[in-house]
Amino acid sequence: MQQAGPGRYCDTCEKHIVDLTSKSDAELIRFFTKKKDNVCGRLLSDQLNRQLVSPPSKAGWQWLLPLAVGAIMFTPAQGNELRFVVEQRNQAEISPQASIEQTIIPSVPADTIRGRIVDNNTGEPLKDVKVRQAGFENVLALTDADGKFKLGITDGGVITPFTFELNGYSRAQLRLKDGMEVKLVTERRIILGGVSAISLTREPMYLIYAGKKSCTIDASRMKEIPPDWIEKLEVLKDAKATALYGSRAANGVILIEIKKAYAKKIDFSEKK
Repeated sequence: MQQAGPGRYCDTCEKHIVDLTSKSDAELIRFFTKKKDNVCGRLLSDQLNRQLVSPPSKAGWQWLLPLAVGAIMFTPAQGNELRFVVEQRNQAEISPQASIEQTIIPSVPADTIRGRIVDNNTGEPLKDVKVRQAGFENVLALTDADGKFKLGITDGGVITPFTFELNGYSRAQLRLKDGMEVKLVTERRIILGGVSAISLTREPMYLIYAGKKSCTIDASRMKEIPPDWIEKLEVLKDAKATALYGSRAANGVILIEIKKAYAKKIDFSEKK
């Protein structure tokens, strides 16, 4: 490249390099439209990789000049062949205010859903209720002390069912609606079999018997039975005790057999 006149001379192209960096889109279009031969020129990076749009003419036509920059680089050291295409567009397709065509991907709007969860019977607000999308395990929201929750969702999330869960309550599944109030019903528990009493003490069960007669006695009353009345003592533990006497014998059973000579002195008709 050699210095020649106001510009530089490109040895590769054998042409003078034209400075196009300060020209507008309309000026660039007019420049290339009038040129019949190849041009060696200099452009800025922001003038490349986009379509150039000229202002609408009186005839109502728009002239677009896309530059194929992937194979074209304009630098002072190297000038490559420039090829351009002029497209004719209807004026209604391009807004006169738009100088550059752009592809805009709109963001998906998100809605905020607010609601409240209460007890179905008392109407009291429920705290720490877990809000999930049906079929998923991740918790999206928790209710506060006032039973309120807030959840941001997209338009598609409105038609998706959500679940509301809290220990001691039946799970509810509903579609979201802003300002909704969810009423959770207390979970019903079904007891199978009979009802049995569970001893809360650590003391074993004392059972006195003579022949086929028997009754239980409190440990505090054992001193009322003289030692010489007792024929024998037997201790039952764990599974064997509960298998014979139920949950009352969870801490074991002490069997006290009374001698026949003293059996009539004990009333076996009621618990002692």
